[in-house]
Parts: sequence; C-alpha cells; structure tokens
Amino acid sequence: MKLVLASQGFTTNEIAKEVEKLVGKPLKEINIAIINEAYVGLDGTKDKRWLIKELSNIEKYIGGVIDFVNFRAYSKEEIKKRLNMADLIYIVGGRQHLLEKLFRETDTIDIIKNISKTKVIMGTSAGSIVLGKKITSEKFWDERYPKDKEVAKTHEELNLVDFNIIPHYLREDHKKWTKDFFERVLADNEFKVYAIKDSQAVVYNDGKIEFIGGTPDIFGRK
Repeated sequence: MKLVLASQGFTTNEIAKEVEKLVGKPLKEINIAIINEAYVGLDGTKDKRWLIKELSNIEKYIGGVIDFVNFRAYSKEEIKKRLNMADLIYIVGGRQHLLEKLFRETDTIDIIKNISKTKVIMGTSAGSIVLGKKITSEKFWDERYPKDKEVAKTHEELNLVDFNIIPHYLREDHKKWTKDFFERVLADNEFKVYAIKDSQAVVYNDGKIEFIGGTPDIFGRK
C-alpha cells in the first residue's frame, strides 16, 4: 500500500517527486482521478481560493489525464472503472467527516480499500485524515472541533494506516492551535498523530513511514 498524506497537495517539488517515485512513472505521464466532494460541506462564508490553488498545482505537475470522479453522480461500476484508469487517486480536503459519510452512503468504502492495494492514493487535509485512524481523544473533539463532537462519536475513518495527521499545522489562520494545545488534547490518544505544515507530507510505503519536507511534530502515545 502506498499513501501520501499531505496537508495541501502539490505545494513543493519534493512532494511531486515523491509521488512520481511511488507511482513509478514520470509526472508528465501520470493519470489522476480526483475525488472532490468534501469542499461542499464548508460554510458559504469561507473563501474557496485554496481549492482553486490546490487544483491548479495538480495541473502544474501532472501531465496525464486529469479526471474528476463524482461519487454522488456515478454508479459503483463507473466509479471503479474511472479509478482503475488512473495511476494516482487524489482525495481533496474540505469539511471534516464528509468523506467517510460520502463513501459510506454510496457504499464505496470497499472500492477505496481495494484500490489502495494497487494504486497510489494521495489525500490532502480531510482527504488525508479519512485514510487514517480515528482520533480517540475526547478533549481533541471537544476543543478543536466542538461543532463536530457529536458526529465524532459515531464517525469512523477508513483505517488504512494506524496513525493520522493534523493538517495546516501552525499556518497563519491556525496559529491558535499551538504545539502546547495539541500536546494537551492528544496526550491520551492511543496512537501517533503527525502534525504537518502545508509544505509537508507523510508517506506510507508498504509499511515504511517517511516524511517529506522535514520531520513533523508528533503527538499522542508514542
């Protein structure tokens, strides 16, 4: 299994080169299938320039076919067909919990898990989080995502790996969530959580974990 858990996608040449290595094809030949439904759950007052920038970075680096796979519009067979045509599956972020809900309601969790055995999957922000293990600390949900804490009680992630990430770590609009904050609210979490900046990514390559863009801060029980 080869996964790239990023914060904001193709933000650096280093991240792009790592994807090229994992896929085993030049960037100019890589075909990509994009899953992009999570942004629809964001508040209407939230600026979406980040999404335009993230998608433009895909166009900048990826030279093959770029496809969007709409899980609400296509049948399971069509989803499977389109994902199998791609070399890289790219899951864009957005609203927390929305992707797991999408996969569950469209009965496609099995498709994602099966495709992870043969294709490289890259997630960004919430698109990375859904690939990992659900954070167990109640303090984390109470203080970081208070509006989502009731949903978090029944929500699950895909558990493709036994860790997770904190995206956008220490970014200008996330500075109030400091290192001390995460050390406190994740102190009793049962597994490692990697806090990554927008220039970083965590790579899972057939059981081996590598860091792109520097070593992240690590929280939870180590």
